[in-house]
Amino acid sequence: MKTLMTNDIQKPASLTRHDSDDASDRSVDVNRREFMARSAMLGVAAAAGLAVAPQGAAARSGPVRTGASGFAPLEVNSPMARWKLPQPVDWVNGAHSRFSFPNWQSGNDDSVYYNLNIPEFFPTRVVRPDEEFSVLERDIQADLLNLTFTDHEGNTTQTLSEYLVGRRQVQAMLMAHQGKIVFEVYPGMNPLDMHVWMSASKTTAGLLVSMLADEGAVDLDQPLSSYVEELQGSAWDDITVKNTMNMATALNNEETFENLVNPDSWIANWFSAVFGVGDVTPTQWREMMASVEKLDSEGPGELFRYSTANTQALVMLTEAVTGLPWQAFWHERVWSKIGARNPLIVGLTPDGMPVGGGLINTTAEDMIRYALLYTPSWNVVSTENVVPQRMLDLIYGMGDPAAYTASTERIYGTQWFGEVPFKNTAQWDHAFEDGAMFKHGNMGQGIYVDPGRDFCGMTFALASNDTSVAGIDHSPGYLRAAAKAIAGG
Repeated sequence: MKTLMTNDIQKPASLTRHDSDDASDRSVDVNRREFMARSAMLGVAAAAGLAVAPQGAAARSGPVRTGASGFAPLEVNSPMARWKLPQPVDWVNGAHSRFSFPNWQSGNDDSVYYNLNIPEFFPTRVVRPDEEFSVLERDIQADLLNLTFTDHEGNTTQTLSEYLVGRRQVQAMLMAHQGKIVFEVYPGMNPLDMHVWMSASKTTAGLLVSMLADEGAVDLDQPLSSYVEELQGSAWDDITVKNTMNMATALNNEETFENLVNPDSWIANWFSAVFGVGDVTPTQWREMMASVEKLDSEGPGELFRYSTANTQALVMLTEAVTGLPWQAFWHERVWSKIGARNPLIVGLTPDGMPVGGGLINTTAEDMIRYALLYTPSWNVVSTENVVPQRMLDLIYGMGDPAAYTASTERIYGTQWFGEVPFKNTAQWDHAFEDGAMFKHGNMGQGIYVDPGRDFCGMTFALASNDTSVAGIDHSPGYLRAAAKAIAGG
């Protein structure tokens, strides 16, 4: 097996304008894992196996913004490849007629189409890229296709190449090390196709609130309702911004299977209101945010209980503090900084607020550009250090291992990685003691950032959440195994 090495990068002489490609303008996590797997039947009430030598740091003075992205995908023989082609109009019309939340989450052919074409099914807003896009150099390490790791039961996984064409229906996977793309594959989509992030979107809401906290505009130890007038006088009066960031609100809004299939539960009805399903008013989801009740069994900060409603509260906070629409602030602080090649498209509530917890859509390459902000090679995509070390420390330091230990998410993380993560933090599901963080999205989406190894990775997929049908989502484990292999441990 060859040793993976990175060639020196030549410093650019200048930055040249290159107009971005706007053609893609035409181009949520409504459960927790198991619920989405079963919803099609029940309905919806509202140590790496590859030894790789470490690489030396590649010198680079700043981002390159000239020419076109040099896509260099590896080829795998996946049955998902048919989704790279246009589908017959009669079938597309039929998929539209069959749209429902259970069908959306099923992992069937209709579901694949929905997740590649979210703007056809939800109201959306377009966040334009900058005039120039950053060019990501490629140093593809094909030997990563042989990657394996040890799963949570102590067994060796199948190779990554086998996994990519298997039941998890992977659509795209990219990895970057020291600012270069070292792995790129599109088993079920084209490089410039848009795809939904699902709950990997939550990192964006967390980042904007972290920025506001870093600047002193938000005090993490103050009640969230002190910033959001419409939530004052509610249960949010006793919940700090920090506990909301860490999803430890002690509110009766957790996304459990039992809650989501119960038509009388708060969270099931809230999702119906957020997505405009059934007889709901445009602002009903907001009214429900103010009426959610506390849990009698625990207090804020004691236990990580996953809920997209907590993320939406952060979106509300961001708009209230900045006085800007969420997407405008996102564009100002992040999207305009990374040299995105294509727009970001975000789904909206019935009254027009972005669903920051699940309905962001981008290309795979633009998602990896965003992930690069969390690594030492941020200057490959940006002239500005958008996520400096102090902010990384702030984000990583928010989480409480004690609140994570008894959570259901800890079980998921152990299955996905084959090792037990340390904690959750600031909207990231899993954080490791070495500083790496991961955020999962429904049906197999994921974003992994590993600052200590100067590595990041992403995955798009379209799998059923029923592990008896699709198996365990091992994409997170492959990303972390690759980081360890390439960086030398």
